[in-house]
Amino acid sequence: MKNNLLTFFKKPVTIFIIKTVVFFAIFLVLLYIYGYNGVGSAKFIYNEF
Repeated sequence: MKNNLLTFFKKPVTIFIIKTVVFFAIFLVLLYIYGYNGVGSAKFIYNEF
């Protein structure tokens, strides 16, 4: 069982899919943090100079 699982995780396709899912999750977290911060709604500090 353990050997089958290790061979499954060593396949290039499996590694690609896992990396893609992890990078997509990181991207979603960064988008959520950016939206939660309200960067787009705040005024730029030097707008009125």
